[in-house]
Amino acid sequence: MRIAGSVSVLLWLSSAALAAPPVAPPPVATPPAPAPNQDIVVTGQTAVAPIPGGPIFISPMGEPFHGGEGLSGAELWFRKADANRDNRITPKEFEADALRFFAFLDTDHDGEIGPDEVEHYESDVAPEIRVMSTYGDPALAKADDDGNVTDPPYPTRLGAGRYGFLDSPEPVITADVNFDRAITRAEFAQTAMKRFKQLDVNEDGVITRDELPRLDQHPDRNGGHHGGGRRYDHHHGGGMGGMGGDMGGIGGDGMGGSTHGIGGPG
Repeated sequence: MRIAGSVSVLLWLSSAALAAPPVAPPPVATPPAPAPNQDIVVTGQTAVAPIPGGPIFISPMGEPFHGGEGLSGAELWFRKADANRDNRITPKEFEADALRFFAFLDTDHDGEIGPDEVEHYESDVAPEIRVMSTYGDPALAKADDDGNVTDPPYPTRLGAGRYGFLDSPEPVITADVNFDRAITRAEFAQTAMKRFKQLDVNEDGVITRDELPRLDQHPDRNGGHHGGGRRYDHHHGGGMGGMGGDMGGIGGDGMGGSTHGIGGPG
């Protein structure tokens, strides 16, 4: 009788255990949402806002970029020059970007950018820099072909200075350090390093987006630049393409068209 009773108790306990509902796992804690304006970290780096500006941009060494799909021309240049995509442009990257463009302009591959190649640059590669195309309105030029002088105020920037960080009407011709009407590869590299230092405002050896001068969203209307950075007052007369002019502004180095710029996507 005792054995039979024990078996009955065991069978009853087994039935009760099978009939009991499963125990639910503890709830998984949900991480808190980021606070407003909190930096969003992507792959270990803080996300960086793209450079604002208009669709047309002339790089520090004179290369034209045409923005699109919500990105400014300046942002396209920065991404192309920033070869390792670490959101900083080093002197080595800046120089490599300059020499890539030099090779494009040196169409006869003789190691120099001569008068014909400068004319090709100003007329075909970057026609936006022509001084007489001031904001698309010839009335803003100081004098027309007949010598009629326009009353002031005059545009604060001319040529490429309307579309870039540097106030240089013709960035290629001003790399002619010795004024011999030809720009060598060494001169172009030397000029690139001078311009790098002008844009490296905090002098930490790299260029980041936040230290670049603020560009105008509509350079064809009101001057192409909204201050920022330092100001220099150098002048460089003449030029093979007839550009010359004031070298003041942050970019005065005193030396005298595809969506992604020359050479395709970066």
